[in-house]
Amino acid sequence: MEATLTRSAADLDLDPAAQNAVVTVRDLRVKAANSRGTNELLHGVSVAVAPGTMHGLVGETGSGKSITAAAIMGLLPKGVTVTSGSIKLGDRELVGLGHNELHELRGPAFGMIFQNPRTALHPMYSVGKQMGRVLAEHMELGRKERTERVLHYLRLVGIPDATRIAHAFPHELSGGLAQRVVIATSLLCDPTFLIADEPTTGLDATVQRQILELLARLQEDLKLSVLMITHDLSIVAQYCATVSVMYQGNVVEDGTVRQVLRSPSAPYSRNLLKASRLEFVTQRERSGLTAMSA
Repeated sequence: MEATLTRSAADLDLDPAAQNAVVTVRDLRVKAANSRGTNELLHGVSVAVAPGTMHGLVGETGSGKSITAAAIMGLLPKGVTVTSGSIKLGDRELVGLGHNELHELRGPAFGMIFQNPRTALHPMYSVGKQMGRVLAEHMELGRKERTERVLHYLRLVGIPDATRIAHAFPHELSGGLAQRVVIATSLLCDPTFLIADEPTTGLDATVQRQILELLARLQEDLKLSVLMITHDLSIVAQYCATVSVMYQGNVVEDGTVRQVLRSPSAPYSRNLLKASRLEFVTQRERSGLTAMSA
């Protein structure tokens, strides 16, 4: 299947919604070095996340979703580099920033919710100690203030027994509880932008729904901008306002969820939609769910 790049840097310039975007990725190219030379993983990706919205980044495994997220966060693995393009957080260019500068931004400006909460939490430290260390890195707070803030954010993500969980170690938590802790940690320093990279992978269906509902509520209540990375179109349909479809390192379709799911223009988008065999609903309009068919 031939992939056609439909979301270019020029498209962003013509899109009024992208002009005030919280995060803007323009013509991003990423390469990986190997024994045979280099392999380009992203071929000019352009994506914009508007203020206070949830934007879906959807595609099959290997399409480039997580590499795009890692590039935004400045967390590309060794041997993988940005070769050209721009990543802006507001007006600030992130491409080319050093480790220390990016470290200062992670937490206060943007955060990430990883696929596997077990790998995001250090097994040797209690939940409260780990969260407290994040605060100590980025905010000038006394010990009591840090403890109070940790408990506040644990409660914010739906953990009623926050004190007990703060003293618990990661191996003592269920998968759902561990992911709530990761979400709480990502919010500790009041970022305006979050990346949620397949945040419900490995959780059972009931817990998946709870985590997604939690993220949707937090996104609305805290006016967050969220990049939701997923291979599941039903998640995009229910929780996102806009969506970019990726295939083989390209963005092949971009628009509102209603536009893309009702009238997909790219062949890959049409096949992805057909394969799901689901009846979709658009983003909740807070007066109830608006039903739509594929």
